[in-house]
Amino acid sequence: MRLCHHSTRFILISTQHNENVGAAARAIKTMGFDDLALVSPRDKKVLGRHKVIQMSSGAIDVLRNAKIYTTLHEAIEDRDVVCGTGMPDFDLYRDKSRVVKLQHVEPRVYFDELLQSRCYKRINIDTKDDNEGAEGNDDQAVRLAIVFGSEQTGMSESDMAQCDVMLGIPTNPNFGSLNVAAAAQLIAYDWRMAIGWDEQ
Repeated sequence: MRLCHHSTRFILISTQHNENVGAAARAIKTMGFDDLALVSPRDKKVLGRHKVIQMSSGAIDVLRNAKIYTTLHEAIEDRDVVCGTGMPDFDLYRDKSRVVKLQHVEPRVYFDELLQSRCYKRINIDTKDDNEGAEGNDDQAVRLAIVFGSEQTGMSESDMAQCDVMLGIPTNPNFGSLNVAAAAQLIAYDWRMAIGWDEQ
């Protein structure tokens, strides 16, 4: 039985193309999430741009509530689990000088492990008092941040150093390019499938 609540924030770092912000807002809303944060976007007025609103396809509330931060540290705030994102081996292929200290883990594998360690308990379903006590335990909440790097450079080493894990989306080894909004959609889907629709 799942006994924790979650607070999930999607963070985009140094977004270069405005339309990707609108598309990302749409992507996370379709999976039931609404907390979007931007770190140093190229266009400081991106959230109000007409094309961004169009690309959000109705996720205007996500854009209105989105916040812009100067640093990733500020955007992370009180998150107790921070997941960076990337494509396994692609970051090193693109820039051989980079050192990825955290090994990439498949999102659905990591999310399952996270929930197993933080949010599941074996409970005697016939004991009502035990069930009520467990559900009231605030310590089981997961305050998650999922971070996406710039379209051009991905996540920097300093950004990755602030993450607990690097999630890697398996892609075609001969063509690993993945749009940031598409990546947000895929990881939002995996996280939603892990926590279920009853946890919103």
